[in-house]
Amino acid sequence: MEYKFVSDSWGAAFSFPWAAAAPFIKECSEIQLKVLICALAGARYTTSAVLADTAGCSEADAMAAVNYWLERGVLCAEGVREDVHRFSSKNEPVSLVESVKPTQAAPVEKKVTVRYSQREMSEKAEKDATLKNLINEIQSLQFSINGTEFAKIIELYEYYKFDAPSILLAADYCRSAGKCSVAYLYTIMVNWYKEGINTYADVEEAMIKAAEVKSFENKIMRIFGMENKPSKKQREYIREWSKLGYNTELIEIAYNKCMDIKTKLSFSYIDGILKNWANGGITTSEQVAENDEQFKSKRAASAELSGASYDLDEFENFALNYGFGDQVRSGGRGE
Repeated sequence: MEYKFVSDSWGAAFSFPWAAAAPFIKECSEIQLKVLICALAGARYTTSAVLADTAGCSEADAMAAVNYWLERGVLCAEGVREDVHRFSSKNEPVSLVESVKPTQAAPVEKKVTVRYSQREMSEKAEKDATLKNLINEIQSLQFSINGTEFAKIIELYEYYKFDAPSILLAADYCRSAGKCSVAYLYTIMVNWYKEGINTYADVEEAMIKAAEVKSFENKIMRIFGMENKPSKKQREYIREWSKLGYNTELIEIAYNKCMDIKTKLSFSYIDGILKNWANGGITTSEQVAENDEQFKSKRAASAELSGASYDLDEFENFALNYGFGDQVRSGGRGE
């Protein structure tokens, strides 16, 4: 028997993650399949109680079914949300379901995944002139937009509540950085959202700060003679130095002391020197020079009083004075 289904009569429709779910269709139970369908077809935010009522099973069975699909990566969950909606026949993005809480650990926040069908995305663009213009403007910035990328922009616009000017401003920022990628744009804006940045003014300020940090990073790389991009840990040090207001002149002096003592670049060692200077109120190169002279004078006076010759390595003594003795003796790690 062959069938030809008429999709126009379906009414509300939703995307089904066939590639992810197909390997488990034969082995899953009837309840597990029903709960999956209800989760995909339901509202974006829901609970196990709503799923149980819709699927016609107990809440315990619904929770077990949700856990079954979570473990297999077919569903993604973020946790409990207060604004719970009931199941409806409206054509909405795939639901965000309540995760089954582990017995020995607190609930872990998981990445939210919002899916739209191709027809749904087209309808949204046709009904919302602002969204349609936003897509066109982003494409004019040399961004290529396929179905998946279209969905990401809708997600920023609808789920994360960024307005069109903010998204366009961020897209232009990405273009200027040579990153004409919706995936890159999406990652940056979601990170901003997590930091409480969601208005146009917030986005503009975040871009200015990001540009300042990037400029500072480039200066540090030149001082350190780095040809390759900094590692994640090295970038964390650089951003912390920028945040704490260390000027590049002091950082260069700390770098030179590090190379004299350890003969190799060590971000952790340089960080230690900078923090000790900060704790001692040293903020200028003149203060560093004065502090060095005071230290040398104290060492010379101490050696003269004890009758010992002042023949220890000067830089090792300096390091010991600043609390780095263990690293000097053991040749501690550079990062």
